[in-house]
Amino acid sequence: MMISHASTVVWAFICAVLLISTVICVMLIRDSRNRQRLYKKFEGNLNEFIVVLTQKMEFLYGLPMFMSDKLFYQLSHGRTFAEILGTSSWNRMKSYFEEIEKHLEMPFLFSLLSDYKDSDEGSRPTWYEMHVSLERLNAEEFYYVCFIRNISKENESRREKEKLQDRFDSLLQNTGDFLWSFDVEDRSMKLLTPMVDDEHRVIPQSVGYVDIHKMMPEGDYALLDSVLNDRVKDFRNFGFRGDPFETIKVRFYGPDKTLVWYGLRGKLCMDENDRLVLQGTARRMDVVLDNPVFGDDRDRDAMLSATLAFPDIRILWVDRDYKIIGCNQAFATDFQIINPHETYGKDLHQVVNQDFLPFISKIVSEVFNSGRSVSWKGAFGGGDRLLLFNAVPLKNENNMVHNVLAVYLFLDKDSFSDTV
Repeated sequence: MMISHASTVVWAFICAVLLISTVICVMLIRDSRNRQRLYKKFEGNLNEFIVVLTQKMEFLYGLPMFMSDKLFYQLSHGRTFAEILGTSSWNRMKSYFEEIEKHLEMPFLFSLLSDYKDSDEGSRPTWYEMHVSLERLNAEEFYYVCFIRNISKENESRREKEKLQDRFDSLLQNTGDFLWSFDVEDRSMKLLTPMVDDEHRVIPQSVGYVDIHKMMPEGDYALLDSVLNDRVKDFRNFGFRGDPFETIKVRFYGPDKTLVWYGLRGKLCMDENDRLVLQGTARRMDVVLDNPVFGDDRDRDAMLSATLAFPDIRILWVDRDYKIIGCNQAFATDFQIINPHETYGKDLHQVVNQDFLPFISKIVSEVFNSGRSVSWKGAFGGGDRLLLFNAVPLKNENNMVHNVLAVYLFLDKDSFSDTV
């Protein structure tokens, strides 16, 4: 009777163990299947895996188990690197493994030829980056632990960025635009992209820091400097960085020292060195600048607008009260005014500086009093500057002079040389 009772206990114990083992096996199988489903769900998105190789560089183990990568599949199904790679790549990898202890931190790059074709480039390779460490079992036995990453997408992204940069550079060259940065502290200008001329040739100004005083006339630099001062003042007082769509019209010297109009747009920001800069874009203004036109005759309007757009000839006209009725951009820029319309209706002395005001007032007065044109040329300002100044009367229907139109031009003596 006791033997029967003991047998029952033993069988009960065995059944319990079997039941527990069965439950554990079922749970492990379910966990494995769940992991497999998860890996398959993200199939093609996992780009990193670990491969453990023997001393003979044969596959021993890999993680994750259900990796969808082509290289992982081949290694985990019995193929070796010697079979997968070409002769040249395999020789490089073999040398890398043999001397792994000398460069544990150095990655190894290699590629496999993909199975699909690209219409533009033919067969496209798949690139990998591999880091290897040694795990020793004893003094003589060890195995390789390889962390492998598929970097093809990174390479493709890099190539796309390079293509976009090439297109962007081409766009800049074809539009005559360039990017610039003007430092707040030392007033230095940095070209971020090259300037180009009308034929899309790069003007010999290196990308990087340039001498801004050699790039533009002093009047234009004074205007840019004044705008920067105003922007910095507003930024420090109110936190306002400036309207990025406000255009500053200035002139830059072309490759043959001709003056070319550019419209500069920018706002204050911090550069890569945490310095406050005015940074933005510059666009060649091949179209007519903002100037008034008169009458209904289209040909006359076009000619007048083109005349007012001369980059180095200053044009203005005043009424009998010496108020400015109109001017072109070159005149406004000389006196650090961004928009020529801002001068309209202002007294001459409110715009013109004190060095130039007596001279221009005298000639304008002479035209009003005589009713005849006045021309003057000679040295001006006590330096090597030459001034060519012309003023003509504008009469109404009663033959009375009601406005005076003045046109003048500054020249440097060293711009000319005697010819034989």
